[in-house]
Amino acid sequence: MTKMIARRHILAGLSAAAAATALPAFAQAAPVKILVGFPPGGSADATARLIAEKMTASMGSPVIVENRPGAGGRIAAQAVKDAAPDGNTLMLVPMAVMVVQPVVFKSIKYDTTKDFTPIGNAATFPLALATGPATPAKNMAELIAWIKANPTQANYGSPATGSLPHFLGEMLGQASGVKMQHVPFQGGAPLMTALLGGQLPMGFDTPLEFAENHRAGKLRIQAVSSPQRMAQFPDVPTLRESGINIEATGWFGVFGPSGMPAARVEQLSGQMQAALRQADVVAKLTSLGLLAVPESSADMARRMAADKARWEPVIKATGFQAD
Repeated sequence: MTKMIARRHILAGLSAAAAATALPAFAQAAPVKILVGFPPGGSADATARLIAEKMTASMGSPVIVENRPGAGGRIAAQAVKDAAPDGNTLMLVPMAVMVVQPVVFKSIKYDTTKDFTPIGNAATFPLALATGPATPAKNMAELIAWIKANPTQANYGSPATGSLPHFLGEMLGQASGVKMQHVPFQGGAPLMTALLGGQLPMGFDTPLEFAENHRAGKLRIQAVSSPQRMAQFPDVPTLRESGINIEATGWFGVFGPSGMPAARVEQLSGQMQAALRQADVVAKLTSLGLLAVPESSADMARRMAADKARWEPVIKATGFQAD
């Protein structure tokens, strides 16, 4: 009996020792950080947090979202470019950061093709044009007519200079023959405040930013830039339906610094794609006006190259450039 008790004490001690060594390994594991270059609450932030939650559960180690707002996402991009290539620092960025801004800003100190490693695509989304209570137009035809009759009111807002919404506004001005004045904001929240307060007649952003106030009747989504109407807003026409021959779709991609080991890229990409295929993630993204598009590193690289080829001539044609 004494021997059995002693044996149990030894086994219990070994189990406790094993647990003690296992716990610090998890606790000390370096978390994977997903940087988001915009304030909390927007569609980029929401997408990153959905992915981080699922990857934390599947990888057994923490994946956290860190907001680094400012400069339309360029602060976060610079931080990832300068990070160690171990896969512990990633970023989720809209298409504009990788495709549009390098054409616009002379001061950018990174090459989006050479200085980053694509991990995969997360989601695609259309853009929306919304008008506030200070704008009487009930459709795009009335809006264009109102702008032409009130040229000093031809001001539109976007969440950032050099963003896709910024250049969609430029394209609308060219397509409608109206000289539009861009008013940049630091994210969707201040843009919304200006719209609702009547300081701004119209703005471009993702549909998520306008959805709640559109449904409440506080502003009006006049059109979306998708090929077809969105299921979430069946009453809202596309720009093409409204007589404006423009179609534009953006994306949220995940990238790390250049030089990441292929095995690490494959691991992170696989985990991210698995997260985006989960039914609750798909449903949540759909409710935000986003389409889950789980793509590999190679798919993301091809998508970015195709969008560079499409958008660079459009951006250069506007003549817009910033420091």
